[in-house]
Amino acid sequence: MTQLVDDTTVRTSVDVNLAPDRAFHLFTAEIGAWWDADKHILRAPLAEMEFEPFAGGQIIDRGIDGSECRWARVLAYDPPHRVVFSWDINVRWEIETDPDRCSEVEITFTALTDGSTRVQLTHSHLDRHGPGWETMRGAVAGGWSLDGFAAFADGDALGRLPTVTDETMHARLAQTKPYTVALLRATEKCVRPEVDAIIWEHGRRNMALVEAGELLVVLPVPDDTDLSGVGVFAGDVDRVTAILDGDPGVQAGIFRYELHAARGFPAAALS
Repeated sequence: MTQLVDDTTVRTSVDVNLAPDRAFHLFTAEIGAWWDADKHILRAPLAEMEFEPFAGGQIIDRGIDGSECRWARVLAYDPPHRVVFSWDINVRWEIETDPDRCSEVEITFTALTDGSTRVQLTHSHLDRHGPGWETMRGAVAGGWSLDGFAAFADGDALGRLPTVTDETMHARLAQTKPYTVALLRATEKCVRPEVDAIIWEHGRRNMALVEAGELLVVLPVPDDTDLSGVGVFAGDVDRVTAILDGDPGVQAGIFRYELHAARGFPAAALS
Protein backbone atom coordinates (compact mmCIF):
# COMPACT_ATOMS: atom_id res chain seq x y z
CA MET A 1 0.00 0.00 0.00
CA THR A 2 1.33 3.46 -0.95
CA GLN A 3 1.65 5.93 1.91
CA LEU A 4 1.96 9.70 1.93
CA VAL A 5 5.21 10.46 3.78
CA ASP A 6 4.82 14.24 3.53
CA ASP A 7 3.21 16.67 1.13
CA THR A 8 5.71 15.94 -1.65
CA THR A 9 6.67 12.29 -1.03
CA VAL A 10 4.93 8.92 -1.38
CA ARG A 11 6.27 5.51 -0.38
CA THR A 12 5.46 1.85 -0.79
CA SER A 13 7.29 -1.35 0.08
CA VAL A 14 7.10 -5.12 -0.20
CA ASP A 15 9.03 -8.06 1.27
CA VAL A 16 10.26 -10.72 -1.16
CA ASN A 17 11.75 -14.11 -0.37
CA LEU A 18 15.03 -13.36 -2.16
CA ALA A 19 18.49 -12.13 -1.24
CA PRO A 20 19.10 -8.40 -1.90
CA ASP A 21 21.40 -9.02 -4.86
CA ARG A 22 18.80 -11.15 -6.63
CA ALA A 23 15.98 -8.72 -5.83
CA PHE A 24 18.08 -5.85 -7.17
CA HIS A 25 18.79 -7.77 -10.37
CA LEU A 26 15.13 -8.58 -10.97
CA PHE A 27 14.04 -5.01 -10.30
CA THR A 28 16.54 -3.47 -12.72
CA ALA A 29 17.78 -5.93 -15.35
CA GLU A 30 14.41 -7.66 -15.71
CA ILE A 31 12.15 -4.65 -15.25
CA GLY A 32 10.30 -5.41 -18.47
CA ALA A 33 9.20 -8.80 -17.14
CA TRP A 34 7.27 -7.46 -14.15
CA TRP A 35 6.36 -3.85 -15.00
CA ASP A 36 2.69 -3.21 -15.74
CA ALA A 37 2.58 -3.09 -19.54
CA ASP A 38 -0.20 -0.47 -19.47
CA LYS A 39 1.92 2.05 -17.54
CA HIS A 40 3.83 3.94 -20.21
CA ILE A 41 3.38 7.03 -22.37
CA LEU A 42 4.24 5.52 -25.74
CA ARG A 43 1.62 5.79 -28.46
CA ALA A 44 2.16 2.14 -29.42
CA PRO A 45 1.79 -0.86 -27.09
CA LEU A 46 4.85 -1.58 -24.97
CA ALA A 47 7.21 -4.21 -26.42
CA GLU A 48 10.15 -4.09 -24.01
CA MET A 49 11.93 -2.05 -21.36
CA GLU A 50 15.62 -1.49 -20.73
CA PHE A 51 17.19 -0.32 -17.46
CA GLU A 52 20.73 0.81 -18.24
CA PRO A 53 22.86 -0.41 -15.30
CA PHE A 54 24.97 2.64 -14.48
CA ALA A 55 24.63 6.17 -13.14
CA GLY A 56 23.99 8.38 -16.14
CA GLY A 57 22.05 5.65 -17.90
CA GLN A 58 18.36 5.76 -18.73
CA ILE A 59 15.21 3.70 -18.47
CA ILE A 60 13.90 3.16 -21.98
CA ASP A 61 10.48 1.97 -23.11
CA ARG A 62 10.22 0.58 -26.63
CA GLY A 63 6.97 0.19 -28.53
CA ILE A 64 6.01 -2.60 -30.89
CA ASP A 65 6.39 -0.08 -33.72
CA GLY A 66 10.04 0.60 -32.82
CA SER A 67 9.37 3.89 -31.06
CA GLU A 68 11.27 4.77 -27.88
CA CYS A 69 10.54 6.75 -24.75
CA ARG A 70 13.43 7.63 -22.44
CA TRP A 71 11.48 8.66 -19.38
CA ALA A 72 14.03 8.37 -16.59
CA ARG A 73 17.71 9.08 -15.92
CA VAL A 74 19.62 6.76 -13.58
CA LEU A 75 20.93 9.05 -10.85
CA ALA A 76 22.48 6.43 -8.57
CA TYR A 77 23.25 2.76 -9.16
CA ASP A 78 24.59 0.95 -6.09
CA PRO A 79 23.88 -2.80 -6.31
CA PRO A 80 22.57 -4.53 -4.31
CA HIS A 81 21.56 -1.72 -1.96
CA ARG A 82 20.02 1.22 -3.78
CA VAL A 83 19.04 2.68 -7.12
CA VAL A 84 17.67 6.15 -7.86
CA PHE A 85 16.17 7.46 -11.07
CA SER A 86 14.48 10.67 -12.16
CA TRP A 87 10.81 10.91 -13.11
CA ASP A 88 11.06 12.87 -16.36
CA ILE A 89 7.31 13.07 -16.94
CA ASN A 90 5.32 16.26 -16.50
CA VAL A 91 1.79 16.78 -15.20
CA ARG A 92 0.44 16.40 -18.75
CA TRP A 93 2.09 12.95 -18.91
CA GLU A 94 4.61 14.05 -21.48
CA ILE A 95 8.42 13.93 -21.38
CA GLU A 96 9.91 16.70 -19.24
CA THR A 97 13.21 18.00 -20.65
CA ASP A 98 14.07 20.33 -17.73
CA PRO A 99 15.81 18.24 -15.02
CA ASP A 100 14.90 20.86 -12.42
CA ARG A 101 11.23 20.05 -12.98
CA CYS A 102 11.58 16.30 -12.43
CA SER A 103 10.93 14.31 -9.27
CA GLU A 104 13.01 11.35 -8.05
CA VAL A 105 12.33 7.69 -7.34
CA GLU A 106 14.58 5.81 -4.89
CA ILE A 107 14.43 2.04 -4.36
CA THR A 108 16.31 0.42 -1.48
CA PHE A 109 16.92 -3.28 -0.88
CA THR A 110 17.32 -4.20 2.80
CA ALA A 111 18.20 -7.70 3.99
CA LEU A 112 15.88 -9.04 6.70
CA THR A 113 16.78 -11.57 9.38
CA ASP A 114 14.83 -14.41 7.73
CA GLY A 115 16.81 -14.16 4.49
CA SER A 116 14.19 -12.13 2.64
CA THR A 117 14.54 -8.57 1.36
CA ARG A 118 12.46 -5.46 1.93
CA VAL A 119 12.12 -3.50 -1.28
CA GLN A 120 11.09 0.08 -0.55
CA LEU A 121 10.18 2.64 -3.20
CA THR A 122 10.10 6.35 -2.33
CA HIS A 123 8.92 8.94 -4.87
CA SER A 124 9.99 12.38 -3.65
CA HIS A 125 10.27 16.04 -4.69
CA LEU A 126 6.94 15.87 -6.49
CA ASP A 127 6.53 19.65 -6.11
CA ARG A 128 9.32 20.11 -8.66
CA HIS A 129 6.78 19.39 -11.38
CA GLY A 130 5.41 22.91 -10.93
CA PRO A 131 1.80 24.05 -11.12
CA GLY A 132 -0.55 21.12 -10.84
CA TRP A 133 2.04 18.90 -9.14
CA GLU A 134 -0.62 17.76 -6.67
CA THR A 135 -2.31 15.84 -9.48
CA MET A 136 0.96 14.03 -10.12
CA ARG A 137 1.18 13.17 -6.43
CA GLY A 138 -2.33 11.76 -6.51
CA ALA A 139 -1.60 9.75 -9.64
CA VAL A 140 1.61 8.15 -8.41
CA ALA A 141 0.20 7.59 -4.91
CA GLY A 142 -2.53 5.49 -6.46
CA GLY A 143 -0.38 4.07 -9.24
CA TRP A 144 2.78 2.90 -7.55
CA SER A 145 2.49 -0.74 -6.59
CA LEU A 146 5.15 -3.40 -6.12
CA ASP A 147 2.64 -6.25 -6.29
CA GLY A 148 3.71 -7.15 -9.83
CA PHE A 149 7.34 -7.20 -8.79
CA ALA A 150 6.53 -9.35 -5.74
CA ALA A 151 4.60 -11.85 -7.87
CA PHE A 152 7.47 -12.04 -10.34
CA ALA A 153 9.96 -12.51 -7.49
CA ASP A 154 7.84 -15.31 -6.02
CA GLY A 155 8.24 -17.26 -9.24
CA ASP A 156 11.98 -16.79 -9.46
CA ALA A 157 13.58 -20.23 -9.15
CA LEU A 158 17.17 -18.95 -9.17
CA GLY A 159 16.41 -16.86 -6.12
CA ARG A 160 15.57 -20.02 -4.17
CA LEU A 161 18.83 -21.87 -4.55
CA PRO A 162 19.85 -23.56 -1.28
CA THR A 163 22.60 -22.04 0.81
CA VAL A 164 25.95 -23.85 0.65
CA THR A 165 28.24 -23.12 3.57
CA ASP A 166 32.04 -22.98 3.45
CA GLU A 167 32.14 -26.18 5.51
CA THR A 168 29.97 -27.97 2.95
CA MET A 169 32.14 -26.66 0.13
CA HIS A 170 35.33 -27.97 1.75
CA ALA A 171 33.74 -31.35 2.50
CA ARG A 172 32.47 -31.84 -1.03
CA LEU A 173 35.67 -30.67 -2.69
CA ALA A 174 37.59 -33.22 -0.63
CA GLN A 175 35.47 -35.95 -2.26
CA THR A 176 36.30 -35.10 -5.86
CA LYS A 177 37.98 -37.69 -8.09
CA PRO A 178 39.88 -37.48 -11.38
CA TYR A 179 38.06 -38.17 -14.62
CA THR A 180 38.70 -37.62 -18.31
CA VAL A 181 36.38 -35.60 -20.51
CA ALA A 182 36.34 -36.51 -24.20
CA LEU A 183 35.04 -34.21 -26.94
CA LEU A 184 34.22 -36.14 -30.10
CA ARG A 185 34.20 -34.11 -33.32
CA ALA A 186 33.08 -35.05 -36.82
CA THR A 187 35.55 -34.80 -39.70
CA GLU A 188 34.86 -34.02 -43.34
CA LYS A 189 34.50 -37.78 -43.91
CA CYS A 190 31.41 -37.92 -41.68
CA VAL A 191 28.76 -37.76 -44.40
CA ARG A 192 25.30 -39.10 -43.56
CA PRO A 193 23.77 -41.51 -44.43
CA GLU A 194 26.87 -43.12 -45.96
CA VAL A 195 28.52 -43.54 -42.54
CA ASP A 196 25.40 -44.56 -40.60
CA ALA A 197 26.53 -48.18 -40.23
CA ILE A 198 29.82 -47.05 -38.68
CA ILE A 199 28.00 -44.68 -36.31
CA TRP A 200 25.72 -47.57 -35.29
CA GLU A 201 28.75 -49.65 -34.28
CA HIS A 202 30.25 -46.62 -32.54
CA GLY A 203 27.08 -46.37 -30.46
CA ARG A 204 27.12 -50.10 -29.71
CA ARG A 205 30.68 -49.79 -28.39
CA ASN A 206 29.73 -46.81 -26.24
CA MET A 207 26.95 -48.86 -24.65
CA ALA A 208 29.43 -51.63 -23.92
CA LEU A 209 31.80 -49.08 -22.32
CA VAL A 210 28.94 -47.84 -20.16
CA GLU A 211 28.13 -51.39 -19.06
CA ALA A 212 31.81 -51.97 -18.25
CA GLY A 213 31.97 -48.85 -16.06
CA GLU A 214 34.49 -47.13 -18.32
CA LEU A 215 32.16 -44.50 -19.80
CA LEU A 216 30.23 -42.77 -17.02
CA VAL A 217 28.36 -40.12 -19.02
CA VAL A 218 27.77 -40.03 -22.77
CA LEU A 219 26.03 -37.07 -24.40
CA PRO A 220 25.42 -37.04 -28.16
CA VAL A 221 25.32 -33.48 -29.54
CA PRO A 222 22.84 -33.26 -32.46
CA ASP A 223 23.41 -29.64 -33.47
CA ASP A 224 24.92 -28.18 -36.63
CA THR A 225 28.49 -27.87 -35.32
CA ASP A 226 31.28 -30.42 -35.69
CA LEU A 227 30.91 -31.43 -32.03
CA SER A 228 29.29 -34.85 -32.12
CA GLY A 229 29.38 -35.86 -28.48
CA VAL A 230 30.78 -35.41 -24.97
CA GLY A 231 31.85 -38.29 -22.77
CA VAL A 232 33.09 -38.54 -19.19
CA PHE A 233 35.39 -41.51 -18.59
CA ALA A 234 36.52 -43.08 -15.35
CA GLY A 235 40.10 -43.66 -16.53
CA ASP A 236 43.01 -41.30 -16.98
CA VAL A 237 44.00 -39.70 -20.28
CA ASP A 238 46.29 -42.54 -21.32
CA ARG A 239 43.61 -45.17 -20.75
CA VAL A 240 40.95 -43.14 -22.58
CA THR A 241 43.35 -42.56 -25.47
CA ALA A 242 43.65 -46.33 -25.88
CA ILE A 243 39.87 -46.73 -25.64
CA LEU A 244 39.09 -44.11 -28.27
CA ASP A 245 41.83 -45.22 -30.63
CA GLY A 246 39.84 -48.46 -30.84
CA ASP A 247 36.55 -46.70 -31.62
CA PRO A 248 35.07 -47.71 -35.03
CA GLY A 249 34.34 -44.09 -35.94
CA VAL A 250 37.84 -42.90 -35.03
CA GLN A 251 39.42 -45.79 -36.92
CA ALA A 252 37.30 -44.97 -39.97
CA GLY A 253 38.39 -41.34 -39.81
CA ILE A 254 34.87 -39.92 -39.42
CA PHE A 255 35.57 -38.80 -35.85
CA ARG A 256 38.47 -37.16 -34.08
CA TYR A 257 38.72 -36.53 -30.38
CA GLU A 258 40.32 -34.32 -27.77
CA LEU A 259 40.79 -35.20 -24.12
CA HIS A 260 40.82 -33.10 -20.97
CA ALA A 261 41.80 -34.22 -17.48
CA ALA A 262 39.07 -33.12 -15.07
CA ARG A 263 37.80 -33.58 -11.55
CA GLY A 264 34.24 -34.27 -10.48
CA PHE A 265 31.98 -35.54 -7.75
CA PRO A 266 31.41 -39.30 -7.50
CA ALA A 267 27.77 -40.35 -7.84
CA ALA A 268 26.85 -37.14 -9.67
CA ALA A 269 24.20 -38.16 -12.18
CA LEU A 270 21.88 -36.90 -14.89
CA SER A 271 18.24 -36.86 -13.89
